Amino acid sequence: MVNCKLFSFVFFVCFFQIIYGQQNQSVLNGNSISALLYDEGRFFHDFPHNGWGYKIAGEITPLIYSGGLWFGGTNQTGDLKLASQLYGIHREFYRGPFSTTGQYMDTAYVYAYESGIWTVEKSDIIYHIDNYNQPGYTAPEAILNWPGNGNPSIGVAAQLAPFVDVNNNGVYEPYEGDYPCIKGDVAAYQIMHEDREHMSSGGEKIGIEIHLMAYQIQASNYIDSTTFIDVMVINRGENLYEDFKTTFYLDPDIGFPEDDYIGSAPDKNLVYAYNGLPYDPGQGTPILNSITALGIVSLNKEVEYSGLFFQDDMAPSTDYGSPSSPEDFWNYMNGKWRDGTEWTNGNGGYGGSSPIQHFFDGNPYLGTGWTELDADGNGTSNQVGDRRFFMTSKGEQFYPGDTLVYNYAIILNQQGNHLENVQGLLNYADSVQQYFDNQTFTCSQQGTGIADVFE
Repeated sequence: MVNCKLFSFVFFVCFFQIIYGQQNQSVLNGNSISALLYDEGRFFHDFPHNGWGYKIAGEITPLIYSGGLWFGGTNQTGDLKLASQLYGIHREFYRGPFSTTGQYMDTAYVYAYESGIWTVEKSDIIYHIDNYNQPGYTAPEAILNWPGNGNPSIGVAAQLAPFVDVNNNGVYEPYEGDYPCIKGDVAAYQIMHEDREHMSSGGEKIGIEIHLMAYQIQASNYIDSTTFIDVMVINRGENLYEDFKTTFYLDPDIGFPEDDYIGSAPDKNLVYAYNGLPYDPGQGTPILNSITALGIVSLNKEVEYSGLFFQDDMAPSTDYGSPSSPEDFWNYMNGKWRDGTEWTNGNGGYGGSSPIQHFFDGNPYLGTGWTELDADGNGTSNQVGDRRFFMTSKGEQFYPGDTLVYNYAIILNQQGNHLENVQGLLNYADSVQQYFDNQTFTCSQQGTGIADVFE
C-alpha cells in the first residue's frame, strides 16, 4: 500500500507538471554573467548534464560547478538540527513554503508550488504598471503567478513573496495593479522548506522556511559582473536556537578544475578562488585567458569561519574530504575537520599549535602572509587541485517566528594575470560592499505612462 501511495503521488505530481508547465530552473542573464539556478536552493549546478552553470555570458569557460546553503544549530534540548545542500542530485530542501500542518501532498499545495522559481525582469514590471488596466491585457506569467499569497487552510503563511500592494488590502492581485517586489534589473525568487527527508546530510529537521532572491544589475563597472543573492530564513517551527548558523558553500572551477587555489580576506568578509598557475592547462592546449579570480562576499554578516575541503579522491586524508553526516557539516561550520579536530596554523591546517578561523588569509599578489603559494612560511607552494570553499556567519539567536536575513555577492575579476586578478578582486570586494551599503532599495517602480498592450 505504501508503494502504491508513493506511485500515485509521483504520477499526480508528473500530471500537474505536464498540464501546468512548472518552472523549476532559470538562467539569469541580467548583465555579463550567465547564472543557472534550479529551485530547491541548487545554485549553478547543471546536474542533469553534470555541467557548470556559472559563466561569463557568451563564453564556454566555467567558473562555478555548484553552490548551496547549509543551516544548523542546537535547540533548547541540545539536539543538533541541520539541513544542507552540496550538489543537485541529493534533495535537502523542497519547493514551496513550510506547512505547519504538514499538508505537502495536499492537491492545493502541489498545484500552487510545483513551480518553484519565479523570474521577473524590471521591464516586465514597468510594462505591467502601464497596461494592467487596459482591455485585453495578459500579465506576464511570472507576475501573474508570483507567490505573494499563501494559503492558511493548508498550514501556509497568508503572505509569502514581497509585492507592492496598490490598494493596501493585503492580497496580491496583479489585475488590480499589484506587482512583485524585486531588486535589480532581473531577479529569480524561490521559496523552499526542509520539513521532509534530508537526503544530503541526514540531519534532523530544523523547522525553517527559506526565501531566496538572486538578482543582477546592468552597469558599466564591476556590478555588471556581480550576482547578488539575498537569503531570508524564517523559523516556522518550535525550536529555539542560541547558535544558529548559515554557511554558503561553492565549488569553484576556474576553467580547468584541478589547478585552483583558494584564499580569504576576513576583514572584507570574502572567500575566493584563483588559478594556481599563470595559465590554465585545460584538456589540451593551454588557455591563457581563463585566469579569472572569483569570490563571494558576505555583505551584512560577519564571517566567523572561512574553510575548505577537497574532492574525496584528491583529499590528503578522509578528514579533509566532503561532509557526509550532520556532524561533518556542523564541524566544518564551526572551524573543525570532519574528525572534530580544530583547524590550526600548521601542516595544512591540521595538527598545528594554535586554532585558526580563516584559511589562507594572506595576499598572494603581494606575497604577504599565509597563502597557498607560501603554505609554510618558507615559500613552499601547495599542490594545485580541485577545491571547495565555504563561509560561515557568526551564530545567532533564532526563536520561533524570528526571521534572519543574509546578503551575498558573487564577484569576479578578469583584467590581468592570475595574481593581479586576486588583487583586483580584493578591490572589488570593497567596492561592492560600499555599493551595497549606499543603496536604498525600494519596491516601487514607475511606469512610462504609455499603454501599449496592443502594439
